[in-house]
Amino acid sequence: MEAILDIPTISEAETLLPGAEEQRVEGSYDDFVAWLRQCDYPIEYENGNIVIMSIASDEHEKIVANLLGAFFIAMRGNRNLGRYGSNRHIYIPALSKAYSPDASVVKGDPEVFTYSAGKDAYTNPWLVAEVISPSSRSRDFGEKLHGYKAIPDLQYILCIEQERPFVTVFERIDDTARWRSTDYDALSQSFPIGEFSVAMSDLYENLKF
Repeated sequence: MEAILDIPTISEAETLLPGAEEQRVEGSYDDFVAWLRQCDYPIEYENGNIVIMSIASDEHEKIVANLLGAFFIAMRGNRNLGRYGSNRHIYIPALSKAYSPDASVVKGDPEVFTYSAGKDAYTNPWLVAEVISPSSRSRDFGEKLHGYKAIPDLQYILCIEQERPFVTVFERIDDTARWRSTDYDALSQSFPIGEFSVAMSDLYENLKF
């Protein structure tokens, strides 16, 4: 049996500082699953690499909290839409990629992929959202955006800037593999998500630029 990679401790994972670049460790899918069982920091899996994520900044977490709050208000009473934070992984079977978006919404019953006992992920998000920081920009708009677009059930991808009021909404065009994108750049604006909408002023409440 192939040996499992040693799991770095918090002190060894230097990129766990707020805003630092993520750390990549080459490893197998089995290594990733073993790390999930034991490590106490966020990790993702992509292209034969275990990606150790940095600790989120204060601004990042304020935006995520505001977004989930806005989703609660907009979708309250709709039992067909489940709302989740970053602890709910999204797994993409066709690409063998595991991501932990800052927020996600599943429409209907979640489809579950099980890594191991007590460790699972959903495979059918209707919406995913990522808060973009300087350290995550390249990956969020590169590998991760490409991966998310490969999810058949996904209809919306939100890319939310951390350092200024700016949101890019990617929306699937009908039932095709093509997407359209629309930018929102003013606190006076709102962006539509299906039959709902989110106000930019709510999303960026209590943030200073």
